[in-house]
Amino acid sequence: MASTSKIASAFVRRLGVPTVLSVFVVIAATLGSLGPASLDRVVVVALINIVFVVALYMFVGNSGIYSFGHFSFATIGAYFAGILVLPLKLKGQLLPNAPGFLGSVSLGPVVAVIAAGLLAALVALVVVVPLSRISGLAAGLATVSLLISVRVIAGNWEDVTRGKKSLSSIPISTSRNGTLLWVVIAIFVAWGYQRSSFGKRLRASKADEVAAAAAGIAIPFQRGIAFVLSAFFTGVGGALFALFLGSVGPDVFYLDITFLIITMLVIGGADSLTGAVVGAVGVSVLAEILRRTESGSILGVIDVPARPGVQRVVLGALVVLILLRRPSGILGGRELQMPERFRRIGTVKVVKESSAADPGTESPITSDVLREPEP
Repeated sequence: MASTSKIASAFVRRLGVPTVLSVFVVIAATLGSLGPASLDRVVVVALINIVFVVALYMFVGNSGIYSFGHFSFATIGAYFAGILVLPLKLKGQLLPNAPGFLGSVSLGPVVAVIAAGLLAALVALVVVVPLSRISGLAAGLATVSLLISVRVIAGNWEDVTRGKKSLSSIPISTSRNGTLLWVVIAIFVAWGYQRSSFGKRLRASKADEVAAAAAGIAIPFQRGIAFVLSAFFTGVGGALFALFLGSVGPDVFYLDITFLIITMLVIGGADSLTGAVVGAVGVSVLAEILRRTESGSILGVIDVPARPGVQRVVLGALVVLILLRRPSGILGGRELQMPERFRRIGTVKVVKESSAADPGTESPITSDVLREPEP
């Protein structure tokens, strides 16, 4: 009994936050899907956006360096997954000159999504060598150049991407439940990395780069780990989006979605996983309301004058307001705090059992549980 209580207590302390965040997303997605079928598509897009935000948080939140070119990996993942799932006959018509195995292989959507993430991580492994050695504004500008470069390649490599004609006729397979599973995986991986020795070293360099280097932390190496891990989930998000839309072009993952995802991270708070998830959910809801307002309707109930462009104006103003009034975001860099009774789950029961046996004796197990330091 005591051993089980101690295990439960350790689970709540170590995995309680990602568990609660996952449940929060599941509940929000379920509530959003109770409406018409068109709303279910909105929920899927919102879930993909959460994957993007959590992926970006893995690097930005732990390193303190904003990457404006992360969606280059989404482009890579989207094209690669789209090509892999195309039926061979259709692939021969759309991509007759596809190089290597791309023209002779057709895979299932699950394998294709994972492969897309791995390819994005592989590309990140190459470009991170120079990127990880620069900081601040220079690093941000370097990632922008990466975004532009990938867009140019995607728009001109006709043998693989069909250039500006876009890659179409991709079999649609992204579902709400499948995307929800990827959201949960991304949340748990982000939390696990954040609490690992690698994440703590990178966060130390974020707090004081000079002191971290003096303490022996290999900052470029630690940044590289976060960058590659983040690129994998960004590539997965791009693949899910391509298999949801059924087509992908060079402009799908460019400035608009870059601004939207960074807005979600900034508003929620880039210093905590809770802030990233809350910001992604909140801004997704707000963005959908503003999108419908642009077309002259609020939630399909109230008719208002059409206001094209109101979404960008409101979100832009909101970002400026957050940066001025609360630079650390709505959550202020704080993680979800589990209630004390849940964090100490099992402790009270063990104390009562030991007290009933001998009020003046403290069991070793009770002592260990009570004195175990909080993370």
